[in-house]
Amino acid sequence: MARVDPITYEVLRARLDGIVREMEKAVFRTGYSTIVRESHDFSCGVLDRQGRLVGQSFHPGHMAAYPESIKGLLQFYSLDDMAEGDAFLANHPYYSGCPHANDMVIMTPIFHEDEVIGFAASMGHTPDIGGVSAGSRNATSRDIFGEGLQIMPVRYMRNYELVQDTASFVRANSRVPEMMIGDLSAKAGVCFTIGEERVKDALRTYGRETLLQMFDDLGERTEQQARDYISRWKDGVSESETWVDDPSNPGKPIRLHAAAIKEGDRLIVDFTATGDQAAAPINVREPFIRGLVYNGVICMTDPYLPINHGLANAIECRFRPGSIISPEFPGPVGFYSKTMAIAESVIMTAVAKAAGQPTLAHGSTQSSIVIGYQGDGDRQYVQYELMYAGARAFDGGDGFSGVGARASGGRFTSVEIIESEFPVDMTRFEVLPDTGGDGKSRGGPGYVREYKVRSGGRLSGGAAKREAAGMDGGGNGANAYVVVHPGTDREERYPGIASNLGMQPGEVFSIETGGGGGVLPPTERDHELVKGDIQDGLITPAKAMEVYGLSEAEVVEALAD
Repeated sequence: MARVDPITYEVLRARLDGIVREMEKAVFRTGYSTIVRESHDFSCGVLDRQGRLVGQSFHPGHMAAYPESIKGLLQFYSLDDMAEGDAFLANHPYYSGCPHANDMVIMTPIFHEDEVIGFAASMGHTPDIGGVSAGSRNATSRDIFGEGLQIMPVRYMRNYELVQDTASFVRANSRVPEMMIGDLSAKAGVCFTIGEERVKDALRTYGRETLLQMFDDLGERTEQQARDYISRWKDGVSESETWVDDPSNPGKPIRLHAAAIKEGDRLIVDFTATGDQAAAPINVREPFIRGLVYNGVICMTDPYLPINHGLANAIECRFRPGSIISPEFPGPVGFYSKTMAIAESVIMTAVAKAAGQPTLAHGSTQSSIVIGYQGDGDRQYVQYELMYAGARAFDGGDGFSGVGARASGGRFTSVEIIESEFPVDMTRFEVLPDTGGDGKSRGGPGYVREYKVRSGGRLSGGAAKREAAGMDGGGNGANAYVVVHPGTDREERYPGIASNLGMQPGEVFSIETGGGGGVLPPTERDHELVKGDIQDGLITPAKAMEVYGLSEAEVVEALAD
């Protein structure tokens, strides 16, 4: 069939975009856990029968994770094994695109006249899938079997009804079973009622041949758009690297290296010089890294470049099996997000160089906390929060606080929700001065969230042990910390990931997030901007004088305004 005409193409492209956005909004409204309805740590997608992505709501890592999930599904079920009303579930990092077992994907086949013509899918974080730590965050695991329930692709619903065998083993392996089933069923529900129904509506309007041809055209046109942008860059190799702290081998960090190789209209991002996988659970599977690369190209070219399989045809990624970003089974991946944020920094810096864009510093690593509480009777609570920290500066602009590396679309959970749903009070939430990397363009500062628990529990979480690198004379951002008993003689500070820290009623802990790296020497920063930083509480008067070169009179003036 010939290409779809331009008007029909644009109508259908916008329609697919609208379908995945509508799916996403419905999950916001129907999800059970705070990690879904407040933090928004999930996405939705539509794929063709081959598993090629044709539409997705925004989550960079998921761009390549959805196709990998369908690939895993088709290893266990053929298209002929599927029926209308089926929903399939997976979370196994080595048999799906899920980066760790906490993330689960629901996949539903879309039928047209007894033929599978595509899939609707939703992937996102779930609050607890068992294991030794609440929230399944085990910093001491040395293989995936220590990270909770691992599910190869399995049928979760048949004829739009729960398969009780599957639901039972999910419930039996979670501290919050009803929340788990609620979140998974919310995702399945939007795949059926919105993903499936809206695609079928498009089929009724435009016909099978037009829609399937449009799936092909979508990839071809996006690939051509990406190649057109890349062709304008200078040929050459642009490199970036940093080091990842290995909790299982202290003092011997792992190299993370990216080389962006631009040749004509092709871009290759080569990670083969990256170091070996860790014994600790900080490894990242390939699909999420591919997604970060595609997102890097979107950021450096056109923010409206469609998210679909055409990006994978224009951009090649090369990995070395057995490395920290291409681990081999059964390498643990539970805290993958701590390395993912570092990988994003390396990728963005290398791709920005290749694109001739202003210098980018490195962003801070996302922090997270999980607390398991024992409630009345047998009821348990799992408080799960994602905390994005100081963003990278670039040559021409400062980093923001509370943004950090945007390797996902997650958000804060509000104080009101935390205090109303869990036995905890938030006693402090403010920016930490002097934590952003110094520079002509200053890195975004970190912040602190402090909690007083009203019930006994066990705390896990943290961030990667690292300082986000500054560039071209800019300073590094501050490291992140988990702090137990802050401000007392019992204070304990954990600069990396930690798990199973006991908390008693009335005790206090805090999370100090990291700061983003700065760009260019801080002495080049406009003094009026430095004064504003003092007034906003982003830097202290002492730093303004010692690092940025302000006079005492200028500091007094800033404080007086």
